[in-house]
Amino acid sequence: MTTRLRRAGLAALAAVCAVLGAPLTGQPAAAAELAARLRVDIDQLVPRVVEATTQAVTITGQITNSGDRRVDKIEVRLQRGDVLDTEAGLRAALSDPQRTDALTRPAISSAFQPVAGSLDRGQSVPFTITVPVNADKGALKLDKRGVYPVVLNFNGVPDYGRAERVGALSTLLPVLAVPGGGPAVPPAQPTQLSVLWPLIDERPRRVQTPTDGSRTVFADDGLSASLSSGRLFTLVDSVRTAAAENASALRSLCFVVDPDLLDTVTEMAGGYLVRAADGSVFQGAGAQTAQLWLDRVKELTRGQCVIALPYADVDLAALTRANTGALVNIALAETASVETTLGTKPLTSTVWPDGGTLDERTLSVLAAGGRTTVISDAAKVKDPQGEVPYTLGQNLRTIPFDQLVASSLAPKAQVDDAGVKTSSIQNGLATLVFRGGFQSTPGQSVLVAPPRRWSATPAELTVFLQTMWSLESQGFVRPLGLDGLVSGPDRGTAGGLEYSATDSAAEVPAPVTAQIAAVDAVQRDLVENVLFEDDTRQVDPKDLIKPMRYALVRSGSSAWRAEPDLARRAAGAVNDQVTALLSQVSVTDPGRPLSLASKDSPLPVFITNGLPVTVRAKINVGSTPGLKPEEAVVVRIPAKAGIPRYLPAEVTRSGRFTVTIWLTTDSGTLLGKSSRLELNSTSYGSITIAVTGTAAGVLVLLVGLRLFRRIRAAGRARAAAESDL
Repeated sequence: MTTRLRRAGLAALAAVCAVLGAPLTGQPAAAAELAARLRVDIDQLVPRVVEATTQAVTITGQITNSGDRRVDKIEVRLQRGDVLDTEAGLRAALSDPQRTDALTRPAISSAFQPVAGSLDRGQSVPFTITVPVNADKGALKLDKRGVYPVVLNFNGVPDYGRAERVGALSTLLPVLAVPGGGPAVPPAQPTQLSVLWPLIDERPRRVQTPTDGSRTVFADDGLSASLSSGRLFTLVDSVRTAAAENASALRSLCFVVDPDLLDTVTEMAGGYLVRAADGSVFQGAGAQTAQLWLDRVKELTRGQCVIALPYADVDLAALTRANTGALVNIALAETASVETTLGTKPLTSTVWPDGGTLDERTLSVLAAGGRTTVISDAAKVKDPQGEVPYTLGQNLRTIPFDQLVASSLAPKAQVDDAGVKTSSIQNGLATLVFRGGFQSTPGQSVLVAPPRRWSATPAELTVFLQTMWSLESQGFVRPLGLDGLVSGPDRGTAGGLEYSATDSAAEVPAPVTAQIAAVDAVQRDLVENVLFEDDTRQVDPKDLIKPMRYALVRSGSSAWRAEPDLARRAAGAVNDQVTALLSQVSVTDPGRPLSLASKDSPLPVFITNGLPVTVRAKINVGSTPGLKPEEAVVVRIPAKAGIPRYLPAEVTRSGRFTVTIWLTTDSGTLLGKSSRLELNSTSYGSITIAVTGTAAGVLVLLVGLRLFRRIRAAGRARAAAESDL
């Protein structure tokens, strides 16, 4: 791994502490000056741990001119600061690498050794520096046991400039025994050590899991690369290789496995599809790789300590806060599937939350489900008393992991120009040796929790394992049975777990969990009130919705904590799947105008159901002038069938008009698409009849009145004629 040297520097790159002669590969460099002009590749640092027989420290690697001008007269020296023999001093060195410079004034250092006469922009050259640990002149003088801050200091003359520091590499060098003295003596009661070994994918991969027997669709084929030669392969293969050399190598490890990863790899082994950027799909290439990796994990974990994460490493606090208890229950219940897949029973009700802590509400939910052990950050445990495990309350306990080791293993924020994250595994090695070799107290136990999605290189993991087992073979540490702690009694108490505003802000964002909660409500409504088993098909509605339920759980994965846009997209994809399912139940458009012959002619509707289950739906008719539909009609549509329905309605006018008809659940969720009916009415409504009757009555009255006038006028005429006679 290469890193451009910057002033900010990196925290204790090589807290070098492993077996004598082990190579140091791919370690990041740290800059100590503004004019950081070199990029440094470290190949080896020998030895990793200084022992009584150590005579010299050798560092080899390569420097590259990454600045904007030529650098001449490049030379290097190695210098050290005062020994760090307290936890406070070690924390200060890890949190502020620049403090290393202050510790080296006045410096104990070697003489400058030439590296290159001239180095043009972009040009590289190898370097090697060997410094004696104890000598009369130019030695590091490692005369005390402990951890030493060491600086690899490069000086040079930039073009148009003068001699200055052009780069620096800060490391930590542990001295287990003073060179030339006697061997290190282990404590009477060694530190008890257990290491979590996480097998967790970077993020959920599956975007569609069909129920009709077709193959699963993945968002990308990155998991195939990870299983074949990438991160997940390395995590498994490094332990397999070490276990082959040392039969007791697994005693201190506890494998942390995500049930979703196991399910996903199992799906891959059976054949899968990958969705391309343009929406098309192609055949995934990792089926055989997936099966091989899965077989190796089964072999590796057989009879070993295993912890099953909640499904998809779901963000328990975020989903609990969003009132999606049903999804939390699914995530917790699926830990049992790990035993089915691996053949090894995981530790009972044990959770390792992202961030090392949980809020009170989530803890209450866990306690309500039975006795639960939370693996927490030791810094988050309030007022611990006694020994681990600590009681937190009814059905609730905690086993804290070592915060110093965990924080030193955590990747730092700095990245080089290629975007490669800083590796901090050497920091973890330094603190591990410090705990076991220099700070062992009777009854002390150290639980190591590396990053959840550990991205250490094969060489780094090998060094880590070798260091751990070297300390064990020398009697500085002994395996801690984590399974025994989980199944055993509580031996201490604590006042709870701290959950700060920072912890809350790190959760999957509230807008995303609100979206998840809305889709969750629809899914539960479908299973409870809308979908029913059909006698002719015998398909359980729960089986139909199950893939989408688990997809919704995956959308709440803690992997999305730093990726809110991807989290939103994942939840939206599940909503799209639910919509696609519901679109199979709809009102069929007749495609032609319909004629109504009378005022109470019913509206003919044809409903189709493409699902393999019976659907209960409500028929809704839109408001249309001239039409008065009756109350919404609830119908049950058989599986894979279509049914006609005639909706009672009253026509209040003749003519042509449009009516919109659609289906919903009782709760208002839309089913399928709506239909627009074109209607022709030739009937007379009640108003028309009343108007016509009134007009007829008026006409009769007028005709009668006219006849009456004519008869009366004729009578008057006869009377006048008679009077004239």
